[in-house]
Amino acid sequence: MYRLNVVIYQTRPAQQISLHQACNAQGIFNVRIADNLAIATILLASRRAPDLLILDHAMPSADGIQLLQQLSVTCPSTALLLIGQPRPAQVDIVQQARQKGLWVVNELAWPLSMPALQRTLQRVGGSRYKPAVSDFQTVMMRAHAH
Repeated sequence: MYRLNVVIYQTRPAQQISLHQACNAQGIFNVRIADNLAIATILLASRRAPDLLILDHAMPSADGIQLLQQLSVTCPSTALLLIGQPRPAQVDIVQQARQKGLWVVNELAWPLSMPALQRTLQRVGGSRYKPAVSDFQTVMMRAHAH
């Protein structure tokens, strides 16, 4: 059975946990977390490239640009999922990724919708992806997302 390989780059511990649990609830258990650019770079260069990289839309622009450059060189077929909202006057990570030819599979806002995450995972995994539970929905309260 094929299992999606996911890397989450998120600096806030509460959101790391929430995203990890959301992936687990969808039957995705090969989830690795990076809380800084150095760890994210190492994970992208690992033997098995991630199928999906989940990024915080509000990540610092310099980190985002450097991470996208690394991704375009080491694993350009990795799908990108951006969570949250970008900060004002920040570089548009989505536009930058698309200019580099990377696949931005989706952008999701907080509170995180499980059906939207499930549809995103299905797009990444195709017919190989089987959701853990069908018609299952949880959300994260907006107050807990910050």
